[in-house]
Amino acid sequence: MSSKRRNTVADIFNVVIIAGMLLLLALFVALPFLTDLVSDRFWALAPSMIFFYAGGVLALWFLYLLRKLILSVRAGNPFTKQNVEYLKKLSFSLLFLMGDFIFISCFIPSVSKMLCIGLLLLGFLSARVLAYLVGRAAEYREEVDLTV
Repeated sequence: MSSKRRNTVADIFNVVIIAGMLLLLALFVALPFLTDLVSDRFWALAPSMIFFYAGGVLALWFLYLLRKLILSVRAGNPFTKQNVEYLKKLSFSLLFLMGDFIFISCFIPSVSKMLCIGLLLLGFLSARVLAYLVGRAAEYREEVDLTV
């Protein structure tokens, strides 16, 4: 993939992530006003609101870190210690989001929530492995830079 096309894809991802973050912030503001609309659907309104806000904060954190990671890779620095830290933090945001789904499953169990828990666990493990691989690549890059 050419450098220009890669930068275009990174720019598109950046715009989508910023739009997602703005949408989440708008939902944060609107959610208290929507409780009358959802209260008849959720018998456990308080746990649902905790689930929505905790999940929203974690999603914002995830999107923020993902944006920083994409911008770092776009700048031509994919194998750095900072990206390893971003990936580790991303994995923990997925782990905490999985905990949020486990919390709401105690009040409103469903098969779809169990599927989300499994997918979040898979995402957590994948991000941890990727962080390890990027860390090793960063070490190799430093060794090569020092040898030359």
